[in-house]
Amino acid sequence: MRSFILFFIVLTSGCVSLDNNLQNALAFGERKELNEYSPNVDKQLLVRLYSSPLYKDHCFIETHGTCKYSYFLSVATFDEYPETNIYKLKTEGEIIAVNWKQTDVIDSAEIDLVFNQFSMRALENNASLMNHEQRVQIKVNISEIVEVIDLVKDR
Repeated sequence: MRSFILFFIVLTSGCVSLDNNLQNALAFGERKELNEYSPNVDKQLLVRLYSSPLYKDHCFIETHGTCKYSYFLSVATFDEYPETNIYKLKTEGEIIAVNWKQTDVIDSAEIDLVFNQFSMRALENNASLMNHEQRVQIKVNISEIVEVIDLVKDR
């Protein structure tokens, strides 16, 4: 009986290894189909963006709200048996623009994302917030992701 309980604990411990923000993004976050952006660019991958609200900052005045989001990017090939992967983006905030770049590399994507440091609702609620706008250049394929972050402007 003890060995069965130990086996059950070891087996179920793998279920909790998912990032809590990923669980939140899948359960009640938002999903954006990034392939719908930049229709003039030929897409080599199916790319989806999942957002999860973060509640670690207190940026609202006299109320509660989402100050920023964490993001996950899922990628899949268009093959008969697609290869897939999911990545957590390092940048947190709120995405305000998406722009694909043309690439000739098979099964890869280059996407520029523009982030506000805080959500638009937080900025509307609290005028004292210092917002930083960042452009994140993403190069992604099935096996890796590269994020290059540029500060665009302060507001």
